[in-house]
Amino acid sequence: MIMIMLVDIFEILCDKGAMSLRYDPGTLLFSRGDKVGSLFLLEHGEVKLSRSLMTGKELVLHRAQAPGIVAEASVYSATYHCDAVCVSHCTIVRLPVSRFLRLIENNKKLSQTWSAHLARTLQSTRFRSEILTMKKVSERLDAWLDWHSNKLPPKGQWKEVAAEIGVSPEALYRELARRRL
Repeated sequence: MIMIMLVDIFEILCDKGAMSLRYDPGTLLFSRGDKVGSLFLLEHGEVKLSRSLMTGKELVLHRAQAPGIVAEASVYSATYHCDAVCVSHCTIVRLPVSRFLRLIENNKKLSQTWSAHLARTLQSTRFRSEILTMKKVSERLDAWLDWHSNKLPPKGQWKEVAAEIGVSPEALYRELARRRL
């Protein structure tokens, strides 16, 4: 469902003459406090959204993966609330926010699809937040599996599941071994 919505958003926006740009790992797309100027449609790669804490530690807020939208909530802000850095080689469509807002104002399908995307993103965020309140790895994994139709991704992507549920990869592997999955 979320993939279909993203495809619709990408098709509508990319049809409006937006260009794809390539970025190398480590490229800073924007910094916390920068004036919001663009909506970033991630066609390929991964972008990390983070904030530096007063202690000097980095707090990772989100890892946007293709296909995805980077910092979509910033469309409605004056400044970006975090830093965005390309983790891998990325292909990104950069669309001026002012243009995007005009498009959703004048395109009912895009407006409805955008609203549905934001609602789904909010649901996912709330769900991830709830998972992180659970004490046991088994509880977190059960909740994650329930949210994902009881299907694990391929073995090479289990580290991403561990990160999503807030446990070490080793703890997840032990739980999966215990279940013999």
